[in-house]
Amino acid sequence: MYNPMERTIVKKKALVTGASEGIGYVFAKRLAAEGYEVTAVARNEGRLKQLLAEMGAGHSHITADLTTGAGQDAIVQAISAGHFDLLINNAGIAAMGAFTGISLKRHVDVLTLNCETVVKLSYAYLKTAKAGDALINVSSALAFMPMPVIGVYSATKAFVTSFSESLWFEQKPRGVYVMGLCPGITSTNFNENSGGGKADTPKLMTQTPEQLVEVALQSLKSRKKPTVISGAVNNIFAFLSRLMSRKAIATMMGQMGAKQ
Repeated sequence: MYNPMERTIVKKKALVTGASEGIGYVFAKRLAAEGYEVTAVARNEGRLKQLLAEMGAGHSHITADLTTGAGQDAIVQAISAGHFDLLINNAGIAAMGAFTGISLKRHVDVLTLNCETVVKLSYAYLKTAKAGDALINVSSALAFMPMPVIGVYSATKAFVTSFSESLWFEQKPRGVYVMGLCPGITSTNFNENSGGGKADTPKLMTQTPEQLVEVALQSLKSRKKPTVISGAVNNIFAFLSRLMSRKAIATMMGQMGAKQ
């Protein structure tokens, strides 16, 4: 006799890149707490193992450097081999300083991780995505404002936002949701990892990763906006960027960058 209590509960699956720290780490833990089976991706295997220990049983990790073809291929293969209900393209890097004062390789790594990897993983995911699935590409509020001293990074995020908005429209008829998530200043090690000093910004302008992830997951539930800008201050800056001349924006952001 059929017993409905014996039905197997199938967990939703999520893959999160850049999961060893910061925003990706919080995404992974929050999704695990909400019942997702999480596959965490990053370069640092030690931190990934620590994350899995904190999340509990039922999760997995893949150690991969997504600035390399081999690393990208490993994640493309994982996406192609198994169905994920949610992909979060969170991994990203920046290089802070005068453009010609930074090695060309570092700039190319920024382009590779922030753009090429996002395109490759999005392509693999959307090829087999089903109705109800979702893709979140983590961009930045700097997508709307060119930022001298971190110009390659802000340019890559303009690409990610535009790319995600296009995918949002394309995938709507399939019932697949695509979000471009645009954080502003977030209390992570981003500045230090980018070659800058420890950021000293007003609390009004700074969000915690937990606050950002909450905004993202609430927007994921409503599935309305192609671009989600986190925080009132960031929304104001994005609005002003539509009213100001490009010269004025570049000058304003350059003056801000000089204080970093």
